Amino acid sequence: MVRKLTIEDLKLVRMVHDLDVDVNRGLVVFTVSKISDSIDDYERNVWLYDGKSPRQLTRGNSDFSPRFLSDGSGIVFLSRRGLGKDEPGVGLWLLRFDYGEPVRLAYVRGGVSNVRVVNNEVFFLSNVGPVQEDVKVVEEWPLWFNGKGFVHTYRTHLFSLDLSGGLRQLTSGDFDVVAYDVRPGGEEVAVVVSTDRFRPYRNEIWLINLRRGERRSVLSNYSVSAVRFSPDGKYLAFVGNDLHRGLATHDHVFLVNLETNEVIDLMRGVDRSVGNSLNSDVRGAPPPIKLQWLDNYVYFVMMDGGTARLGRARVDGGVEVVIGGNRSIEDFALVSHDLIYFVAMEPTLPTELYKWVGGVEERVTNFNDWVNLVSLSRPEPFRFRASDGVEVEGWVMRPVDFHPGIKYPAVLEIHGGPKTAYGYSFMFEFQLLANEGFVVVFMNPRGSDGYSEEFADIRGHYGERDYEDLMEGLDYVLRNYDFIDPNRLGVIGGSYGGFMTNWIVTHTDRFRAAVTDRSISNWVSFFGTSDIGPYFANDQIGGGEGKDFWNSLEIYLAKSPIMYVRNVKTPLLIIHSLEDYRCWFDQAVQLYTALKYLGKEVKMVVFPGENHDLSRFGKPSHRIARLRAIVDWFREKLGS
Repeated sequence: MVRKLTIEDLKLVRMVHDLDVDVNRGLVVFTVSKISDSIDDYERNVWLYDGKSPRQLTRGNSDFSPRFLSDGSGIVFLSRRGLGKDEPGVGLWLLRFDYGEPVRLAYVRGGVSNVRVVNNEVFFLSNVGPVQEDVKVVEEWPLWFNGKGFVHTYRTHLFSLDLSGGLRQLTSGDFDVVAYDVRPGGEEVAVVVSTDRFRPYRNEIWLINLRRGERRSVLSNYSVSAVRFSPDGKYLAFVGNDLHRGLATHDHVFLVNLETNEVIDLMRGVDRSVGNSLNSDVRGAPPPIKLQWLDNYVYFVMMDGGTARLGRARVDGGVEVVIGGNRSIEDFALVSHDLIYFVAMEPTLPTELYKWVGGVEERVTNFNDWVNLVSLSRPEPFRFRASDGVEVEGWVMRPVDFHPGIKYPAVLEIHGGPKTAYGYSFMFEFQLLANEGFVVVFMNPRGSDGYSEEFADIRGHYGERDYEDLMEGLDYVLRNYDFIDPNRLGVIGGSYGGFMTNWIVTHTDRFRAAVTDRSISNWVSFFGTSDIGPYFANDQIGGGEGKDFWNSLEIYLAKSPIMYVRNVKTPLLIIHSLEDYRCWFDQAVQLYTALKYLGKEVKMVVFPGENHDLSRFGKPSHRIARLRAIVDWFREKLGS
């Protein structure tokens, strides 16, 4: 018997992520994460698929990021086994398939990311620098970083570890390593470095000879997020852009000829961006920005409207979609051109592992079959022509107990970024609202990813065309979906979506209730407190790298919702985390204080110990409390 989805069902979600493949043996390893049954935390374990059935490999409940050894004899993985709750760092563990019990190779206090195994040597990135446990003596910027805490003493560098536990730091100096790859043969690495703390998005790529210690620069002044050597070592593919539209520029796959340093855009003419920027609140980890070579092709995930697809580019030009569909491809691992493993989610099904064989798909795992026992709403796509003639895409989700002839309250959801997107991914929050009797409306206004660069570029123009798209889109929905009650409308958004919610309630009173989550209310204070403040605000609000608020005070103030709070008539719920260093807590406090001072209706829910990613990766009890606060607010103000 099918029942309604409840807030507590968040505990049923299984999240599949961190794929790796043993090409020679056709084996796949991956991580499965879920909310713990016994503690207010998450359990993560490593699973293996041998071509027949998946089975659990580890049971440490804090195991993740598995990588096959080069000789196929086992895996390495990361784990928090044996570490205290507040103890920093992570362990690097080895599991030999012949022995069965894992052993710890090393403990890395600075954390570990971007793990790769080459010739049975483990490469990874980690933070290095003095630790200030108590008093902070600050001489560098940024002071802090969301999800990491105080980082002013740290730099990120490349390390290697052999299977006997021998640890080497391969890079050092006053720069951060953003990404890397190891050249076939293992003697040379390509590292993407950031040397300017106030412009960390402007990168160089260096080639470093590990034996001789020599290095040379092969690229500069691009924004780069991933690199991968060609199998013959002659070329280096990278994901990045030349910043011709600032932070709104689409990432493409480029190729560097390592003999001539010639740079070629393999996606020239394709006005879409590499990576998966679809929103979802049920991921075990953010989708990786991944490149994989196979013969003369480079494979990658790319955005297309409200979908994330697996594509490939030929070295001699041309891009094609290999695996598409109305869904979100989260990760992939190649065995051959005809055998690909991938993780995907759909609007009514969280992540599962799939096998693609010559165009025929097979679902390998069934971790989330529980969705068959609950009522879910399938998003209905719509497109409308905005007043300037541009087409905008959106979706409507009906209440799960929908009956013709009844008028329902509706909630407009606004995504963050702004260069992210809504679409064909699983959103637990949306499904919960649909189960509570609300129509859910969401769309991709100007500023969103998945469309043209021009569509995404709203630098210096927040609250203009993006605001009009949302209001015009809502008008379109009210005209074409007659079951929505126009007098019972709510709006909610997080991050940039929180800014836009604040902008909306200070510029219109058409909504009966609003929720602003991890929002921005004042761009001047955002500049000085956010971990990305100086460069993000300059680019997105000022409209360029040098457009700080001293040079552009009028636009910073004009784009700050705090300046218009006297206009607010909509009851507002503010949700914010105390350790949100992306949109610091001052943004919420300023807005709350101003509204209280002016006698407006406002309520605030504050989450200690959480950061900007509360809705996605926060403590389970806090995620549930957040969802309950949202549902209760809209129930009270809109009915259901």
